[in-house]
Amino acid sequence: MHAFAERFADAWARPTPARLVALLHDDIVLRQPHLPAIRGRAAASSAMSKLLRCLPELHGEVDRASGDANAVFIEWRMKPLRDTTTAIHAVDRFILRDGLAAERTVYFDQLAMRRSVLRHPRLWSGFVRYCLT
Repeated sequence: MHAFAERFADAWARPTPARLVALLHDDIVLRQPHLPAIRGRAAASSAMSKLLRCLPELHGEVDRASGDANAVFIEWRMKPLRDTTTAIHAVDRFILRDGLAAERTVYFDQLAMRRSVLRHPRLWSGFVRYCLT
């Protein structure tokens, strides 16, 4: 597996804002479906803090990765709960600079995320807080 993907896998196995932000370049641009781009490490840290505060059991498992020194694709599963097999499949494309992510675009089915949350009532309040704040 690509070295960046290994660090990504380690960070998402036990995510904290600090562990996730450590993967990012100072001028990072993060893109995801249906939301405005997040620009800069401080904004990324704030967004990740909010996400993990609202969905505290969220973690991820990497299935495979490919790439080179400039770009990495990581196929992984976001798991909103520790004690279920519920997973949202995603692919992240990273543009790297100096071994850190300078740009990330994630591709995943937002409907799958919502269905996953709806099946687990204990996620409802955190997900609503995340979406509304």
